[in-house]
Amino acid sequence: MLEIDGLTAQAGGFRLHGISLRVGEGECHALLGPSGSGKSTLLAALLGTLPGVTGSLRLAGEELSTLPIERRHLGYVPQQLGLFPHLSVRDNLIYSARARHVPEAEYRPLLDRLTDLTGIGALLSRPIATLSGGERQRVALVRALTANPRLVLLDEPFTALNESLRRELWWLVRDLQRERGLTVLLVTHDLSEAHFLADRITVLIDGRQEQSDHKAAVYRRPASVAVARFLGLKNLFPARTLGPQAVDCADLGGRLAVAEEGAARGEVWLAIRAEHVALRTPETPSRPGETRLGGRFEAVLDLGESALLHFCADTGARLEVRCGSRVLRKYGLRAGDAGAVGLPADDLFTLPR
Repeated sequence: MLEIDGLTAQAGGFRLHGISLRVGEGECHALLGPSGSGKSTLLAALLGTLPGVTGSLRLAGEELSTLPIERRHLGYVPQQLGLFPHLSVRDNLIYSARARHVPEAEYRPLLDRLTDLTGIGALLSRPIATLSGGERQRVALVRALTANPRLVLLDEPFTALNESLRRELWWLVRDLQRERGLTVLLVTHDLSEAHFLADRITVLIDGRQEQSDHKAAVYRRPASVAVARFLGLKNLFPARTLGPQAVDCADLGGRLAVAEEGAARGEVWLAIRAEHVALRTPETPSRPGETRLGGRFEAVLDLGESALLHFCADTGARLEVRCGSRVLRKYGLRAGDAGAVGLPADDLFTLPR
């Protein structure tokens, strides 16, 4: 559906370098990265609002770079939603379809269906200024979809909302995407949001494409230290490969087994996500395929649904551990308690150093 090849774009002093990715029909693809990484610049290139773009942009086999924005068949929800405050909800909803000269007989059935699905029927006569944040989000989504676009661009539309409302709208967008077979390109800096809504993820950092893969692969196996650190991975230790499934890491006590053969060789970083570090009691023996470390918990932070622990191993290494609140209660851990952790080989992986 969407094919981007060698896209390079300049926005002021910022440069987007050689981006190439594919978004299949009916797929949600997330652009993930920190602020200033180039996510919104890429959307601007797709929309045609950025001059001097090079590379190929094809949608359903048609080159976009030669088309004006109104002929690109794109639905767009910007960060600030872009609703017209002087118009009613109804007039906002039909604006895009009218601007593209879509006959009412074509857009009305879809608009009525979307209005019903999103529950905004009672809002149609109200001014935009009287709506809550969640209501405005729904109106912006319906307006973007009313003209039946080939591709929907979502530019961090949920950032300003509270957590419960964001999750409610995640479900709404996912339901709409699956029911309507929408092709979506989502810009976000939130891994949870990308993981919930997207099939595949492209990570942009400093204008460069660091990784593009299925969401599970990006989460479990970041392609670089830059991606790992952006995703919040703190457990990184210098090591050296001993073979396809073993490394030597002095910080973690010497030789460790790693289940998967990685691309990195020689000097590497050995990594494990905080939620994959297993809590053990000091008396727990090592389990098959697991490296066990004794030590002491320096900090225990109860976050409500989950807990974050800082563990100092007897080897001197410090690890971040994340677990559910029920697991924390089971172990009854407090700062200063002696304990142990397990590092499963299946969850250890290496990155180039």
